Parts: sequence; structure tokens; C-alpha cells
Amino acid sequence: MKDLNIINPSNQQLNNLLKCYQTGRYIDAEKLSLSITKEFPEHPFAWKVLGIVFKKTGRINEALVVNQKSVELEPINMEANFNLGNTLQELGRLEEAEACYKQAISIKPDYAEAHNNLGVTLQKIGRLEEAMNTFIKIIKLNPNLPKSYIKLVELLTVYDPQEEVLHPIVKIAQEIKDTNLKDKTLDVISSNKVIKIISKSSNIIKRYNIRLQTDLSQVYRRNSIDLNCKRHKAIFNKFNIIPKFCFGCYKVQVEPRSVIELIKLLIVFDQIKLDKNNTRKCMIEMRQEVSGFYKGLIYCTGLEEAYQIANYLEKVVEEKISSELSVMIKRGCSEYTISFPDYKEINKFGPQRMSYDEDWKSIEKNHDSLNPIKSNKIIPTFSGINLHDILIVQNWIDYAKGIGDTSLNLLGQTKVFSPKIFKIAKKRIEKYPWQR
Repeated sequence: MKDLNIINPSNQQLNNLLKCYQTGRYIDAEKLSLSITKEFPEHPFAWKVLGIVFKKTGRINEALVVNQKSVELEPINMEANFNLGNTLQELGRLEEAEACYKQAISIKPDYAEAHNNLGVTLQKIGRLEEAMNTFIKIIKLNPNLPKSYIKLVELLTVYDPQEEVLHPIVKIAQEIKDTNLKDKTLDVISSNKVIKIISKSSNIIKRYNIRLQTDLSQVYRRNSIDLNCKRHKAIFNKFNIIPKFCFGCYKVQVEPRSVIELIKLLIVFDQIKLDKNNTRKCMIEMRQEVSGFYKGLIYCTGLEEAYQIANYLEKVVEEKISSELSVMIKRGCSEYTISFPDYKEINKFGPQRMSYDEDWKSIEKNHDSLNPIKSNKIIPTFSGINLHDILIVQNWIDYAKGIGDTSLNLLGQTKVFSPKIFKIAKKRIEKYPWQR
């Protein structure tokens, strides 16, 4: 009989590896994992940790190879299949990811995270009814998993069940949608209108006695174009270069002066008709390195389009909200201008002050060869103020409390839904005093 100490790592080795991983010491965890997998190539634990470390440190192709090895060593291990599914999903290999999640669920039918990620994958594929049923199933299996509640709420912003669904979250979403469609605004958006929308929607949620909240702070109205922003930000963060795509990206920006005006702008963005149905979002600013508090942005594919939309939006904002709100054009993401101040300078006619550095092309090409992420299928968002919007607005109100925006008093909400956002807002005014 073989000595187990010869074919298996010691408990001390495994405990040291686990400790490094759990405390976020990923460089040490990687070194230990590589050492153990070299010495004990048939032992699965270090392979599993190594795959997670590679994924967390952005080496998705390396993570794929290692996670495939983990499944090869333990084909009926639920975590190995789950980890491989996560890697495949990030690579855009969605049907393969689906198979991995289903395998993990077959091993452990009440595996909550696998059900949740299966639902996300089905939504990305475009099989929305299956995604809805998956989220509902895991909520029934595990009522204390808030992530699946919110994923179901998000799904209902792009999917309207053709038949009646009795699940309470679906019914809440439908009631809020129907109520706000009846109250659709075509003229000036008064503060009373905002109060009415928030009050009616909040009362619907309370009536079902379900505690719903989200960590999100941005409300989108999306079209079907994948801007691939995650890829662009990853390149900037890793190499401190601005991707070529972003030199053609312009945004029309509005900065509301209060949370009430931000909600009014959300209503405007929900209702306006643009030729290309440009993606637009309303948000609270939480990045410590970026100034400002409330913002609305419309994404444009060129400077000419940005000016056309800005001229149109200026008239709409003046008519529906206030003549004192300014509409401006900005280039790309605010983070870029910290490293490259000239990037933000916009010349309406002729070349821009900063143009793309052709030496960066090889960096982008090399990054994409190592991270061949497929574009996701983007399903346009429905119009109409919805449950997902209301949950995010609750966070906006917490932010308003934190920065001292007294306009929120009109809404009469004293409960803090997100202590995390409230705390961020309180800290924010130490650097950017609120003076509105």
C-alpha cells in the first residue's frame, strides 16, 4: 500500500495555501499552488485554488486551463464544475458554462450559487423565460439569497412574461410598471409627480412584505449595442493607456442639483426618443477621485451625434425640469482624464488635442489575444419606471441623506436602505463639500 504522505500534500501545506487565499495574499497563494501541483499533480485542491487565483487576478485563459484540469481530476465535484462554469461565462462561452452549472446542480440540487449563475447565463444567451424560472426556483429553494431576488428584478426590466406568473416579485414588478405607465408624464415633471411615483411604488413593495434592496447605484436604459466597457477599463487599469475605441466615445452629461432633479432626469431619460435609442444612465457619483454628486449620461458614437443629442436634450430638460440645468459634452470616462488631462479637451472642429497613440495598438492586440472575451447579447431595456429603478432610487435617497441634500425631505423617507452608500456619501463631503 502506498504511503499517503507521498501522493498527498501535508495538512500544513494545504492549511497554509488556504490561509493565503482567504487573506487575499494571491501572489503567495499562486506560488504555493504551483509548488503543490508540481509535487502532487493528482491532488485536486491546489488546482482548484490556482484556478480561482488566476481568475481573480485577470488571467482568464490560464484560469480556464487550470479549472479544466480540476474537473478532469474530480468530474463529480460541484465546486470544480461551478468554477469552470464561471470562467467559461466570463469568456463568453455561454452554452459550455450552462452545461457546467447544470452538472454542478446535478451533484448538489440545492446549490444556490450555481442556480443563480445558470440564470445569469440563460439571460445572456437570450432564453429569458428559462432564466426567470431558474431565478424563481432558487428563491424557493433558498429564500435568504438576495442576489437571486435582484437578478430576477433585473431580468424583468427586459422580459415581460406572456402568461401570468404568481411569484410575488413578478407581481410587484408588474404592478409598479402598470401604475407608472398610467401616470406617464408628457409635460413638466413636478416635484409632486416624483413624490407620487416613489410613494405609490414603495407602497406596492410594502404591501407584499418582501424586503428588497440592491447594491446598485446606476439606472440604465440600454440599447442592443455592447460597448464592451469592461474590456476597455481592464486595459486602462492594467496598462494606463486609453483604448482606441474610447477616442470615438462621447457622452452628453447633465448634473442635477438635487436627488429630486436626478429622479426627474431619470423620467426624462426613460421617455425621450432618440434615433439610435442611445444607451443612457442616471447615477450618483461615488468614485473618490471624481468630483460631482448627481449625473445623467447619454452615450454617443461620435462628436457630431453628441452635439445633436445635446441640443435636443437641452430643450427637453429646460421644458420638463429647469432652465438652470446645463447640458455639456464630455469625452470617454472621467478616470482617463486623471492620467491624460488633454483627453478631456474637445475641439468641435478639426483634430482633437489628444489622439490615439498608435504604439498602444500592439498592447491592445496582445491583451485581446490573452483575453478573447465574446460580446454578450444585450437586450434593450423596457421603458417605464420599474421595480429595479425604485430599488436604486432608494439608494439615491440614502446618498442624499449622507451628503445633506435637503430636497429629499419632500419624499418623506427616513429609513436607510443601504448603510454602505450612506457611509460613502458621508465620507464624500469631506472632499467635495455639498453646497446646494
